[in-house]
Amino acid sequence: MIPPKVGRAEDDPAANLALEEALFLRNDGLVLRIWENSESVIIGRAQLARFETDVGYCQAHGIPIVRRFTAGGTVYNGPGNLNWSVFVSRRVDAGHLRYVTDPRAVFRMASSPFLAALEACGAKARLDPPNRIVTEEGKVSGMAAYVSRKGFLCHGTLLVGADLERVKALTTPSPQTIERRYTRSRDVKTANVALDVDSFIRTFVSTLADESKVLIAMGSPDDRERELMRELLATRYGDEGWNLGDPFGQVDERVSAAALVR
Repeated sequence: MIPPKVGRAEDDPAANLALEEALFLRNDGLVLRIWENSESVIIGRAQLARFETDVGYCQAHGIPIVRRFTAGGTVYNGPGNLNWSVFVSRRVDAGHLRYVTDPRAVFRMASSPFLAALEACGAKARLDPPNRIVTEEGKVSGMAAYVSRKGFLCHGTLLVGADLERVKALTTPSPQTIERRYTRSRDVKTANVALDVDSFIRTFVSTLADESKVLIAMGSPDDRERELMRELLATRYGDEGWNLGDPFGQVDERVSAAALVR
């Protein structure tokens, strides 16, 4: 098995989402990614941006709206939020973390070391099926996943010091009813987790290593991953049609064939 790695990235939302897909398409081992974005609204693959956030406000105030290639609802990224991603290929076959295809199983498996790390850092949280992490105060993390025949990606947020009024203002969905094929976000109460971020990251890495039975080494995207990231950024993630358009219209025609293999 190729040695797993963990890395941190810059905070450009479009580039970071392009890198998520590039890592998914190129990964043939186990990768843990810890990353941050500047203030932005991240919408799910099958959502219409104008029903999930105030597009006019975001554009007037320079807040990027970026569509990810995974499903699920809209989340806030920015100050006080940490993003985490776990990439698992079919080659991962040791320990409790391994390749599965059922999305609910993906959420349970990927959230296990995440929850264990939170607990070790003094934060009591639980999985609210299928894809939310909650405390007694509210939702602290939302997860999304993508599964193909070569592996899966599960990524999520973690609110650690965000302005919760700002989070609500940017991610409160419109009450208007639209076609059922579009995924709608739920208006839920959010909360921050009080912890030391650096300590949590170290604990998360060690917990993931324990559960996967492999040594996780620090690393960065390689040249192939960066090249694919730039290609995806130029053709999709930096394009208004991808981010604000109809996911069942012109957007789908430009999705990588490899990314559509399920």
